[in-house]
Amino acid sequence: MLFLGVDGGATKTVAAVADEQGNLLGLGYSGSTSYHFVGVDEAKRNLEVVVKEAMKEAKVGWNDLDAICYGLPSVDDTPMDTEIVRRFASEVTPKPFILVNDVVNAYYATCRGKPGVTVVAGTGSIAYGVNAKGERVRVGGWGQILGDEGSAVYIAKRAFQEASKAYDGRRRYTLLVELLPKAIGLTNLYDISFKIMSGRMMISELGKLAPAVSEAACMGDKAAIKILREAGRELALLATAGLKRLGLRSEAIVGASGGVFRSGKWLWEAFTSTIRRRNSRIRLFGPIYGGQPVAGAIFLAAYRAGVKMRERDILKILEILRKKEEKIKGKGEVK
Repeated sequence: MLFLGVDGGATKTVAAVADEQGNLLGLGYSGSTSYHFVGVDEAKRNLEVVVKEAMKEAKVGWNDLDAICYGLPSVDDTPMDTEIVRRFASEVTPKPFILVNDVVNAYYATCRGKPGVTVVAGTGSIAYGVNAKGERVRVGGWGQILGDEGSAVYIAKRAFQEASKAYDGRRRYTLLVELLPKAIGLTNLYDISFKIMSGRMMISELGKLAPAVSEAACMGDKAAIKILREAGRELALLATAGLKRLGLRSEAIVGASGGVFRSGKWLWEAFTSTIRRRNSRIRLFGPIYGGQPVAGAIFLAAYRAGVKMRERDILKILEILRKKEEKIKGKGEVK
């Protein structure tokens, strides 16, 4: 049997065609499918491109697919969001499909339907979990302006606050003063402020500053290290809140997904230690990055078709995706 899975995001979208044995037959990459960021037409176009690319590499047509799962941004945020996404996805897809929020993909890629919570930290941050009763919960995901603690945008905002204080003389010097504007090709902190305040730069684009914080931390910058530790603790709170609401106190899984978990040892250590202090028996899985959450969409598509994929087969897909993405990233083709 053949399955098509798609994992959408604010920056890129990944599609995969695989069979129930975990053989990855085709992959596709395109831009954002978040219509809030790029508009409905562009989101639809990117979905169409990524699906066609994966199916072409797999040498299959729509009639060859036994089930399809799309994990896309904004689904289930509001009824209107879900309807908009379902409408443009239906215009691309000539047969029935499962539609879930992209955080659900990450949960199934890391927890594989077992009791647990997965934290996703990219441009934004959110957690999603399920218990043995099938009860589901979402924590966080309140948006980059008002929430999304621990995300790339959160890290960037905290870094800008520390850097601007240092520039003014309100705190000790930090490398962030020079590294933040340099990260996006600007001259100084005022340029960043002006672009945001004038609307010439979206708040989501601040996430591009996060790697500069990791760079500063690796150079021993105390302000940067402090920010990454704060972010790790905030992400852990998403997980622990989800576990509490689901009544999961032991023998549960906490998954980690998203590029923010690449920020360095300070964030990861703060994340894991905060969780383990609450419950030492929690099992951690991940982190997974890039296109790996699309494995969760394959899992869900297979389930819809009546196939319960074995854990080793999902792990096989995750490993193939990891190697594939590292190879592509090394060529500079995927960010």
